[in-house]
Amino acid sequence: MSINGDSYSDGLTWNTSIDNMLARWCDQAKCFEWMHAKSYSYYNKKAKYIMIISNILTAFSGLSNVITGGVTTSGFKLAWIFGSISIIISLTNILQEKLAYAQLAVNFSQYSNSWGTIHRKIEELLSMPQNSRIHCGTFLKYIKQDINMVSTAGNSIIPEHIKQECYIKFSSIPDFDVPDICGQIEHTQIYINDKPSIINTI
Repeated sequence: MSINGDSYSDGLTWNTSIDNMLARWCDQAKCFEWMHAKSYSYYNKKAKYIMIISNILTAFSGLSNVITGGVTTSGFKLAWIFGSISIIISLTNILQEKLAYAQLAVNFSQYSNSWGTIHRKIEELLSMPQNSRIHCGTFLKYIKQDINMVSTAGNSIIPEHIKQECYIKFSSIPDFDVPDICGQIEHTQIYINDKPSIINTI
């Protein structure tokens, strides 16, 4: 369903088709929240590993330079070895900066939180009777804006192996709607009229 600006009619009301659509969106939001949380953990570990290695090499290089000073063995200065370590440290820092693991981890954490907020909003609304909810068109307009905002920037950078893990984890749940990007192409849903047709027998 396309939701753009104020395209919804004031007469749009809650019905089974819209409830089913929101339930699918809620399932997918849970998947995206999980994938972004996994991606955060994945890149946060990488960032920490690089930082730990860099710090260890820095400390080792500094301590070794102090200990060995200008010691020379058969014309070979030990300081050259530790100079090489300093170069490796610089390369490690450059690698960290270029790969931006730490920044990616922060971004994925934010995306995960946003998807969590979206699925909780939908769950809360669907748990209420239709006649107790806010206006249908208003809710759909704003929840779709939230979805578009977080999915446009975030979903394309999820690592492929995490998408596959998501499909394996959630596809076995009966009637659970896994997002298309995880490898499942869903059947197109159509509007279902809640009210039965009245047949004129006269």
